[in-house]
Amino acid sequence: MRRFIITVLVATVLHAVACIIAPPFEFGHNRTECFFFALGGGLFGFSLMFALVLLPLQWGLRRLVPRHMRRTQAVLAGLVLLGLVSAWACTHPTLPHHHGFYVRWLAYSILALAATISFFWPFGIGGRSPRYDDAA
Repeated sequence: MRRFIITVLVATVLHAVACIIAPPFEFGHNRTECFFFALGGGLFGFSLMFALVLLPLQWGLRRLVPRHMRRTQAVLAGLVLLGLVSAWACTHPTLPHHHGFYVRWLAYSILALAATISFFWPFGIGGRSPRYDDAA
């Protein structure tokens, strides 16, 4: 559960910072307003989206890949998330605040990599997972 909360916070802050980089702003008229609206919306949106995507992905990877291969699970999860990001970016239209297709795809790919690292990557000694990973 701790990794899930950390992943949501990392993604929310990353999204809020990315929203204020260049105008036009997605959520407000100035940088401060856009940052706080993106922060509030990200807490709700990313917690829901990650609960629907990351938790079933974690369950499937733990079921299909042996438990001692945590780094392999993380790499496979990253590839799945990058595939989902690419499919989503290619099938949805680009709006004016997205700054073009490639910038949008790059931003969502960075977000997917940050979610993969913060949720799936084993940070334990020698590739072993810390104790709180087993409860997630």
